[in-house]
Amino acid sequence: MLRSACRVALFMGAVAGAGLFATPSLAGMTQDISDCNAADRKTSVSACTRVMNSGRLWDNQFYIGYYNRAWSHFNAGDFDKALADFDKSIAQKPSFADAYLSRAEVQQERGALDQSLADLDVYLEKKGETAEAYLKRARVFRRRGDLNRAFSELQHAADLDPGDIEITATRALVLSDLGEQGPARRDVDKALDAKPGDAGALYARATIAFREGKLADAEADIDRALAATDKFSAAHTLKGELHERGGETEAAVASYRRALALSPRSLDGRAAHEKAQSRLSALDRSPTPASPEVAAAASPSPPASNKKEKFHDCRRFIPAAQATMAVDCPK
Repeated sequence: MLRSACRVALFMGAVAGAGLFATPSLAGMTQDISDCNAADRKTSVSACTRVMNSGRLWDNQFYIGYYNRAWSHFNAGDFDKALADFDKSIAQKPSFADAYLSRAEVQQERGALDQSLADLDVYLEKKGETAEAYLKRARVFRRRGDLNRAFSELQHAADLDPGDIEITATRALVLSDLGEQGPARRDVDKALDAKPGDAGALYARATIAFREGKLADAEADIDRALAATDKFSAAHTLKGELHERGGETEAAVASYRRALALSPRSLDGRAAHEKAQSRLSALDRSPTPASPEVAAAASPSPPASNKKEKFHDCRRFIPAAQATMAVDCPK
């Protein structure tokens, strides 16, 4: 569920482990180097800046300083400064593939989806095929409303890493967006068989149940997801919608506010923030506990498509879901 946070640690660990900052001439800057590599400390930005301004950093190491500082800005939610530093890192070393993957994530957070896809293309060209890159591409296409393309990208990601729980859970959500709740449930059940307590998979199954009107099942799964991790914006938003369905307006407001207080950089996080803000605005205009109309409006909806999803009688078999799925008939 928090794949990007794990990826930062791996990248930072790889940089530190390579010994690129650990030179004898920098022995007196041990704490700054440690803070800069950590990327998620309050002192990380200033530490990276001090390391780069020290006059003791080799020229061929500056791309790492910019890269680490970019992640520090990103983790702090300052996407513009993160983008500027990723740009500098790439300018220093254009062959550093991971910087393109990271910049693609910043671009997606800024809503620059075309630029995000362009960076992912460069990353794939320089690094080769990775499941993570195709998962990121799927997120971009889903956000654009191109659900069929998102599903295709997830299939490719799953081929590269069949056991990845986040890929399976995201694919289940896309199937649900397409209205294929049965195949979606089978996909997410498979993920939970492999890892029963996975918060992202539990959230996905709760979302499917909510869309099917199985509110008790949805609440049971979302409570398990939040018990696994409270820092899950989309789970709090769905909990808020469940509260609304039960006429518990104050509890719903509390859940939406909690969702907005958390980082959107998790599964469905950006959409969760938009939904929570929308519901809070609606509830602020409502003088009474949620009316049937408000409760109905709280039902989660799939991303708006950039084309009409018109299904007829044509279907195709999806091996990974072990089911057929409706598709457009050939003209």
